[in-house]
Amino acid sequence: MVKKLLSKKPKKIKSVINEDVVTEILLRLPTKSIFKFKSTSKTWLKIINDPWFANSYKSSNDLPVLAGLFNVNYNYELKFSPVNHHLKSPSLNHLPLDLKDLSVTDMLSSNGFLLLCTSDEEKIVYNPVTRRRLMIPKMKRNNEWYHAFGLIHENDNHIKVVFAYKLASDDIQTALEIHRFTRDNKFVDRDELPQHWSDLIVKWQCRTKDIEFRVYCSKKKEWNSKILVSTFPRHVCFEPQQQAGVSIGGDLYWMTLDGSVLDYNSKREAAELISAPAASEGLKAKSLHCSANGILVYCACDRKTEEVVIWELIDRKIWAAKKRVQLHGVKHLHLEMILYVCHEMQAVFFQTRPKAVYRFGVSEEKLEVICHLCLNVDQVTPYLMSPWPAALIGDEAWPSSSSSPSENKNSGSKPRLLIHYNRIYE
Repeated sequence: MVKKLLSKKPKKIKSVINEDVVTEILLRLPTKSIFKFKSTSKTWLKIINDPWFANSYKSSNDLPVLAGLFNVNYNYELKFSPVNHHLKSPSLNHLPLDLKDLSVTDMLSSNGFLLLCTSDEEKIVYNPVTRRRLMIPKMKRNNEWYHAFGLIHENDNHIKVVFAYKLASDDIQTALEIHRFTRDNKFVDRDELPQHWSDLIVKWQCRTKDIEFRVYCSKKKEWNSKILVSTFPRHVCFEPQQQAGVSIGGDLYWMTLDGSVLDYNSKREAAELISAPAASEGLKAKSLHCSANGILVYCACDRKTEEVVIWELIDRKIWAAKKRVQLHGVKHLHLEMILYVCHEMQAVFFQTRPKAVYRFGVSEEKLEVICHLCLNVDQVTPYLMSPWPAALIGDEAWPSSSSSPSENKNSGSKPRLLIHYNRIYE
């Protein structure tokens, strides 16, 4: 009897791991490890690819971290300067060559995406981490030039891309004095310019009370057919260096030349002007940011006292003073723009003239150079790394093969003469 029992083969026990347990384990792992485990089994792949998992991971982990700064150089190439070298995101430093070959004129960073607008009216939403893109079709009806644009990433992994166009009705003009010229990143004297260039010493920029908003929705795969026009009580002109709006929830915020804030709400499909903080009058280098708790932050610099003053928007129209940061040692620098204020206000990144980007650590009171820029670079875009790589429905992998030099639109072109100007009067 004993021999019979011993001779029997043991039954195979199928080991089953509860999916809830696997999910809890994965939520506690670094992002890089999670993506390695996609190939472990179909069950693990299903858990990781579930939108619920992505939202849970983002909510249970740290806030977005500043990974680095994007800028477009004098050849209209996209460059990246890393700030946090501990972030394991190699794809940020290895952008596809064909992306660099695009003639990028404007750029926005939002929720881990880049919205790239090119000179031939191409609009691309690009994820530098996953190297995937979403091509946005051209509008059927062309307006004049757009004044500002923004990107809203919705919870269902769809996006809304918003462009603000000026209307020709009831506009005025602002004079902009050209103060220097550069060719191939070198200064050019006015005496060396052709005679007809003397007519361009003053350039005009239009301001208007009527702004038309055009919205592309990836869910519907179309531009809005309804014309959305907002009329404001006073003339509006966007700050040229801040054409890209700050996205918070379903709202986009832009800074205007007079320091006020234009708020576009995508749900109500309406826009309104928010007055600047009263105490910001007379201050310089004004900019908008999103705080760690998802509140709009208004920054301005008092160059006399070397202070950055910070307000938060409360109840949509009330500004509450948040903090004053003393920037020791920047008196010799000409601060042009505040690029980013870190969570809990522990560091301030700003752009100066001569062209460079600095970081000022608040607690240690330390000033350090992040990168030097080309002389004619005006647009520097902070890139925040999301805790979980953002995804879009309908995106596609960026082609691995880049265009040949013969296909490059900029190949063989003459050196560009670039203009730099300041506002002087209205």
